Amino acid sequence: HQATERQHRIAEERAQRAYAKMSAERKSKMKARKTRYIAVDTEKNEKTSADAKKSVMIWDTQSQEVVGNNVYDVKSPPPVGSTAKFDTYSAEYVGSGS
Repeated sequence: HQATERQHRIAEERAQRAYAKMSAERKSKMKARKTRYIAVDTEKNEKTSADAKKSVMIWDTQSQEVVGNNVYDVKSPPPVGSTAKFDTYSAEYVGSGS
């Protein structure tokens, strides 16, 4: 489903914070694996599926912005630091980025 302005802003802030805190080593590992995107939690809203544990958005580490306006409702989130597929994006899951 489409993100609200608030969900988009929360995802943007969390992704920027998570990426800024990543070590140079982790960033270079992502680059070596050609992982361009990170998946970050945003808040749930009334459009969120009832059985979703997390609502996630995708952030592009190259353009430094949220990709599109899609929110992905995730029933069982992957472990933080692992790579998962969201629609057509392969992204490293960073959780809430804190």
